[in-house]
Amino acid sequence: MQKWSDRPPSDDAIDVVLNVSPAVLKKHGALLAKVFPPFTGFVIFLLYFSRNHFYPSFDLFQFSSLLLAAACIGFAIVGLVVVTMVAPGAFIFHLFLNTHKVKEDLTYAMPYSEVARGKAVWQLVGLAYFGPSCAVGLGLVAILVFAPDLFLVASLLWPVFIALGFGIALQIRFDLPRWSFLSYGWTAYVALLIVVFLLLLVFKSSSPSIQQLPSSWHLPILWAIPVIIAVMVSICSMAHFVGWSAAGHFGLFFGLFVAAYSGVLTTVPEKAIKHLGLGAYEAELITLDPAFCDRDLTELGITNDCALRNVHVVWSFGDSVVLRPTLDEPRQVQIPNKFVRSIVQSTLEGNQK
Repeated sequence: MQKWSDRPPSDDAIDVVLNVSPAVLKKHGALLAKVFPPFTGFVIFLLYFSRNHFYPSFDLFQFSSLLLAAACIGFAIVGLVVVTMVAPGAFIFHLFLNTHKVKEDLTYAMPYSEVARGKAVWQLVGLAYFGPSCAVGLGLVAILVFAPDLFLVASLLWPVFIALGFGIALQIRFDLPRWSFLSYGWTAYVALLIVVFLLLLVFKSSSPSIQQLPSSWHLPILWAIPVIIAVMVSICSMAHFVGWSAAGHFGLFFGLFVAAYSGVLTTVPEKAIKHLGLGAYEAELITLDPAFCDRDLTELGITNDCALRNVHVVWSFGDSVVLRPTLDEPRQVQIPNKFVRSIVQSTLEGNQK
């Protein structure tokens, strides 16, 4: 038996993924493109049905268009988070750091000593990526806590000062060409606006979960989110030095992580069903056939004029309409579709049926 000390070391897990995934996609990409979207759409519908404790009275496998549409919406929602992870680093790297003049000066500014070179690289990452992202996020949290009325203006102006400030620091530290801070400033400004959008998305999606925690946890979590996001965005940005494939892999991993823990991923079924107009929306008025109201149904929220007002429509496709008259009571009502005359939905929510 070969000794452990004589065996060759195992490859790094990240290197294995980066090397194997392109070959797997090349070999099985066509099959995955055919199978994965409808399977994802089916999972989205199945999760929605399971959460709401019902199953529609039609064969879902016959509705391939609905499966594909749900999958597209799910990919768009999660893909938005993934893109916002990758895009900031792409802007700064490809439009500034990797340009001919700046790249030459950065290479010249790097010391020969391995230890000193490592410190210089981390300084570059801190000044170009982590520092601006973290400063913008913490600044916006401060505005949100102390002056929320100025949040919109701060979201547009605060990144300008951060981008110019760190651009000047980069130019001085690495002796970059004159006016390089302006070139970094406009690319970093666009990148930081994307970071601001990502933070807003995370704040909005995670706020229901944060509200359920003790109040003493609210501010620490609020201050920690920008730092964590800045670390993830910086790692995805550093991956651009290796290439788009590495940046995409890191962006996908951290994007799914953020989507899962912020609540974006868990709300995909509801958002997909709502965007398809099949359910998960509030109806102002539902009028029913008088033949259905031949008895007292007030306990179900049905008024004397045979109508339901301000109810949550769980599902409105197929043989039955599934309704939740009151959100604070764990009960649902299934009404045969033939008895539903109209569903009036607010124009702010969507269309009318």
